Amino acid sequence: MVAPRLPPLYVLIGLSVLTLILYFRSSVSSNIPSFSINRQTPANSTLGFGGLFVVSGPGSPRRNNLIQSANVTELHFTIPTLPTWTEEQIKAFRGKDDKSTITNGSVRAWLSHNLVLNEFLKSGLETALILEDDVDWDIRLRTQQVPLAATAARALLPPAGEEYYWGHPDDWELFYVGHCGDYFTTMDEPVGVGVVHPNNLTELPHVVYPDQTLPRRTDLHPFTSSLLTAFDVPEKSRIVHRSVSPLCTFGYAVTRASARRLVEEYAPISGNRGNIDHAYDVAILTACRDKGLRCFTVNPELMHHMEGESLISNLDNKKWRPPVDKAGLKQTYWRGETSNIGCGFWSRDFSWDGDKDKLNHLREEVGRKGQCLKKDRLPNGDRVGESVLRASK
Repeated sequence: MVAPRLPPLYVLIGLSVLTLILYFRSSVSSNIPSFSINRQTPANSTLGFGGLFVVSGPGSPRRNNLIQSANVTELHFTIPTLPTWTEEQIKAFRGKDDKSTITNGSVRAWLSHNLVLNEFLKSGLETALILEDDVDWDIRLRTQQVPLAATAARALLPPAGEEYYWGHPDDWELFYVGHCGDYFTTMDEPVGVGVVHPNNLTELPHVVYPDQTLPRRTDLHPFTSSLLTAFDVPEKSRIVHRSVSPLCTFGYAVTRASARRLVEEYAPISGNRGNIDHAYDVAILTACRDKGLRCFTVNPELMHHMEGESLISNLDNKKWRPPVDKAGLKQTYWRGETSNIGCGFWSRDFSWDGDKDKLNHLREEVGRKGQCLKKDRLPNGDRVGESVLRASK
C-alpha cells in the first residue's frame, strides 16, 4: 500500500496561519481588521520598542537576577544611574506644607521613574519600555509572547508601516506590558465572576488571541482567572484592550510625546500637584482612566512583580501586602512561579552566575528554543502529569 503524500511544508504553514487568522477574526470586534501572524519570528532585543530602560536604584538586591535573566533571553537593557535620593529632595517633592501621606519609598520610586523617563527623552529614541528591576517574565517572552501581543496590538490600532512593531506611536501613548491587573473594578470590590460580564469587554476596543505559553486557567492568579472566566475568554488566550483601571508599573511602554506628558503633566515631581496621597502607578492609572491618556493593556500581563526583597519595602519597613499580592502568594509558592508566568526566572533554575558555558547553553535551550528545563516540568512548562490529566478529561 502506498502511503498518502503529505502536503508540502508551505501548505501546512499556510493552513496554520489561516487557522490563527480565523481565530483572531472571531474574537475581534467587526470594526477591527483581521491579520496574519508568524509565531516563529522572535522580537528584537528591545522587544520591538526603541529601547528597554530599567528603574533600578543604588544597591538594589534585584539587579543581578534581572541582568542574568536578560542575558538568557538576550534582551538589551539601558540602566540609567540613579542617585541616592536625599531627605531634602523628598521634602521638596512633598511640598512646603508637607501634608502628603505618600511614603518615602514611594517618593523615591516616583523620582526614579521621572529620571528614567527623562533619560529616554534625551536618547532620541521614538519609543521605550520602562521596566522596574523586580519583574519576572517567561522564557518565551521574546520568541513567542511578544510577537503575538504586538501582532494583536497592530490589529487593534490603525494600519501602520512594518517598521512600527507595536503600531504607529501617534496611535497609542502607553502600553501596559507588565502590571498587577487591569480588573475593570476598584480594588475594594471583587474583580471577576458575578461582578463583571462579557459586555464589559465587548464595549471596549479589544483583541482576544491564543497564547499557548499562558498557564492553564487554574494556575493563573485568582483575580486574573476569575476575570477571564467572567469574560468567557477561551483557555490559553490573552487580550489586548483599551485600559480601564490598570495597576502597577512593572513594565509600561511610552512614546516620546507621552513620556513628556508624564513628566510634565500627569506625574511631575514639582509644581502644583496638591497633597499627594498615592503612589506613582496610581498617578498613571488616573491619567489612563480619567484624563484621556490613550493606554492599552496586555491582559494577562507578560511581566509581573517577583516575590522577594525589595528596595522600596526595605526603605519603608513595609510588611503589609497589597490585596493583589496577598491573593496570589500561596499559589506563587505552590507553583514555584511568579503570578501568571508559565516558566520564569524567580526559581533561579536558570541562573548562570558568571559561567559563560552555562549561559550559552541556557541561551540556546531555554531562551531560543523555549525549553523549560526545570525539575518535574515538561519542556513546554507543564508540570509532569498535567498533560495526561488534561487529555483524559
